[in-house]
Amino acid sequence: MSVLWEGLVQGLLGVWTLARVVIPLMIVLEIAAANRILERVNRWTVPLFRLVGLSEAGAFPVVVATFFGLTFGSGVIISYIEEGRVSPREVRILGVFMALSHALVEDTALFLAVGAPIAVLLIPRLTAAFVCCWGLHRFLIWKNAGTVNADAVNS
Repeated sequence: MSVLWEGLVQGLLGVWTLARVVIPLMIVLEIAAANRILERVNRWTVPLFRLVGLSEAGAFPVVVATFFGLTFGSGVIISYIEEGRVSPREVRILGVFMALSHALVEDTALFLAVGAPIAVLLIPRLTAAFVCCWGLHRFLIWKNAGTVNADAVNS
């Protein structure tokens, strides 16, 4: 019986640790969204995202997913696709970037709370996301150039 009690206590302490981080973080993120802070952050990050083939509109879902996570970021992407604000090529790049680096703020805050070093949390994920997306962007340019040349030869 003492093992069950100890498990319950440890589980509740773990939930309490997570709640102390996640609840304030979500409040701050909601305030940031309401005050259009994410749009300002997006403007600062656009030069980096242009290197991987994303426009300003294409970079915004990545910023949202970085702060709010995959679900909300995906909702923004779906909305942008329906509105025609992002190209199919950008959607591919967005998907790869979001798969590798979604919820950076939330995940980092959670792992910092349990003592993980910030550099180990951020640098590998961001590096992998940018390198993979840059490679995909270059591949899509190369593939598109090959298609254009093949079309010119066939005509």
